[in-house]
Amino acid sequence: MKKALTVLYSTLLFVIPTVGGISTAFAQGSADSVRITHTQEAGTLEKQRFIDRYDYVFMTKEPTKWMLKIDGNFNNLLSSEVFQRGYLKRVIDFRLGIEHKLNSSFSLALDVTRNNISPFTANGLLDYSKIYNSRKHWVTSAELRWYYDMASRIRQGKSSNNFSGNYLSLKYEKAWQNYQSVVTGLIGSNGKWNTDYVSYYYQSQISLNYGIQRRFFRYGLIDFSVALNRNTDHQIHRKLIFLDGDNSVKQPVDWNNIQESITSEPQHNWSINTNFKIGVALADFKKMTKVPACDVFQCLEDESSLWKLHWPRISLSTSTQTFYASIGYEQKIAKSAFSINGYFNFLTSNSAQKNTQMYDDITKTHFFSDYRNSSISSYLYIQPRWYFSMNRQIRMGKSGNNLSGIYTGINNVFWGMYSISKNERSRNIIKYPPTFINTGLLLGYQRKLFKNGFIDLCITRGLLDKEPYVLGRSNFILDFKLGFAL
Repeated sequence: MKKALTVLYSTLLFVIPTVGGISTAFAQGSADSVRITHTQEAGTLEKQRFIDRYDYVFMTKEPTKWMLKIDGNFNNLLSSEVFQRGYLKRVIDFRLGIEHKLNSSFSLALDVTRNNISPFTANGLLDYSKIYNSRKHWVTSAELRWYYDMASRIRQGKSSNNFSGNYLSLKYEKAWQNYQSVVTGLIGSNGKWNTDYVSYYYQSQISLNYGIQRRFFRYGLIDFSVALNRNTDHQIHRKLIFLDGDNSVKQPVDWNNIQESITSEPQHNWSINTNFKIGVALADFKKMTKVPACDVFQCLEDESSLWKLHWPRISLSTSTQTFYASIGYEQKIAKSAFSINGYFNFLTSNSAQKNTQMYDDITKTHFFSDYRNSSISSYLYIQPRWYFSMNRQIRMGKSGNNLSGIYTGINNVFWGMYSISKNERSRNIIKYPPTFINTGLLLGYQRKLFKNGFIDLCITRGLLDKEPYVLGRSNFILDFKLGFAL
């Protein structure tokens, strides 16, 4: 516990400024705004109040007592594998929920999902010491949220009583399944029946969260958070003893020669992770005053370059640790509609398991051993872009000469990786020096959000077959980035 809290403290020193920074970044455009009262002479004076664009986008001035949410946690999404069959169901935690305001500061949130993967883990990492039962089950959760600064913001006239705010929360989640059930049958290898069978059932999780939730226009929802979790799994250990000492594969199986023992016990572990949720929100339906889109997306500003920092992904537990970050830079070519954009994506991971069942390719047998794997990988995207509607938008007075809008181009992909894994019998090193792996046609949409936020969504169709497994079998890349723009 002490170790987990120490890791949490050091992690929050990095992540909380990031989370708070995103909110600050989005708010920068409204920090210097001035509320104006306009009057005209028409026998009587009529006051008209203009809504601040930040208030409009994030619904901060709309009183809301309840909200129906349909969202997904995209924290573990890898863009190169999106088009693989069943991939989204394996890595995105989709939920249906409702949140109700108890008063100006507190709310109660409930949600439900049905899957066979809870808890979702960092993509690409498989904890071989915990192979969860694969049957689908219902998972429900209850969360008490404290919007710690909302009451004071309401008193200052900066917010109404709603769900757009920063919060601390306590969340309890439970999986509804019959974890006492045991898979029967035998598995054999190299002419021998296995004698030990271990399975894990996810039972529950309690989490302490710090997050930022924002309504996005009328129906959008964004929720960033950092969580300290305590998971409870149920371990089922099924051990077989062959009374004659011979566990050779024979048919039919003589069950009278087998003595079976089953033990069941809970196991607890701690973890820290970031969450990145996007969804749809249905709330109190009221007619809203519209604000011109360009007040939100900074359409008319001129811009020649842009630094871009994507929301990071962090997952820390006693057995696995992952960190993913992305930084980008885009430079306009003179004053044309063309630019050069680059993204550098970095992923590092470490996994360590004890007393894990492994397979020896040489002896063709299973054995138990401690196992460790560490890897570092990176992608570099070089993208010549053409904002093909830019000049027309400028002539129509709908855009400045900037880096926002629909674009097309070429995506050149470079990749490198280093991985080392070892157990008590072997040590394996895999190295791929940085190299060009593919190029493809690019189509996307990028926008500034206020002064220091950005969103970038694009799709690439790879044209080459060079190392296609790196980009996934479909050779498509769907990339979505949201974060800082400097």
